[in-house]
Amino acid sequence: MFATKTDPLIRKKLDHKFKIIAFDWDGTAVKSRHHPVDDILWRLETLLKNGVKVVIITGTHFGNIDSQFCSKVKPELKKNLYVCVNRGSEVYGFDENGEPVVLHRREATAAENALMDKVSEEMKSFLKEKYNLDVEIIANRFNRRKLDLYPYPEWADPPKEKIDELLTVVEKHLRDFGITNGIQEVIDLVKKKVKSLGGDLRITTDVKHIEYGLTDKSDSVNFVITEIARKKGISNEDILFLGDEFGPIGGFEGSDFRMVTPIAKGATYISVGKEPNGVPEGVLYYGKGTKGFKEIIDTQLRFYNDEKINT
Repeated sequence: MFATKTDPLIRKKLDHKFKIIAFDWDGTAVKSRHHPVDDILWRLETLLKNGVKVVIITGTHFGNIDSQFCSKVKPELKKNLYVCVNRGSEVYGFDENGEPVVLHRREATAAENALMDKVSEEMKSFLKEKYNLDVEIIANRFNRRKLDLYPYPEWADPPKEKIDELLTVVEKHLRDFGITNGIQEVIDLVKKKVKSLGGDLRITTDVKHIEYGLTDKSDSVNFVITEIARKKGISNEDILFLGDEFGPIGGFEGSDFRMVTPIAKGATYISVGKEPNGVPEGVLYYGKGTKGFKEIIDTQLRFYNDEKINT
């Protein structure tokens, strides 16, 4: 079941004071990693000041989030801030001085790194030999690798709001080289390659890249539930997850869908993204992108009578 209109349940759901608010970063909280954060900084600091656990869940590394956001947060408020980065492989918290500390890290073994490198090299060679398709390997990612399916300057850093256009461009590009089923066919080829090498990797896509690695966003959600919520006596019903790509894109799951896990049953999930094919069951649709994110956060600020909320 997929929904595309704002669900009337959202108003009722948001009339609840959540104790943990966890969210994707790019496309949900900010338009890009280069976008100013002033309009969300004071909002999130208000939540932190009032004891709400704020959790950022992202595929990028900590340095990007720290420079854009965390370094701007008042040190005394950071005790309630958590950053799950590198697609589930690391979690950062902050000490009493507001300095970052690693709370969790999944370290790849030499064999796991060798497997990911081998998948990359063999897939690159296979796509070139069979289809004459050039792809780029992105190897400098923690616990994962990427194949860039469209390594051209005009789509070097595509904004989330143009994912529909990007999908059309990439699918046509692949079909032009004889890959008739497009991105899904490449995903299937990567799965086959991983299996043939005796591996077990998590495979996802953001349309431009096929990514394979040891962890994904479900690992971040597991940390939220087991290491934050349960240890602090917070029920799943008091947790809000926000993202912008829960629904399927071009026949494959959205990049935030792996945040929807059995361990988080009872939590509220809301999408602020475009979701051209709707959202899966269990996820409510709000839309409006980063504007929708701020509106949802504002519903929580009302519980704390923040004077800036109406400005």
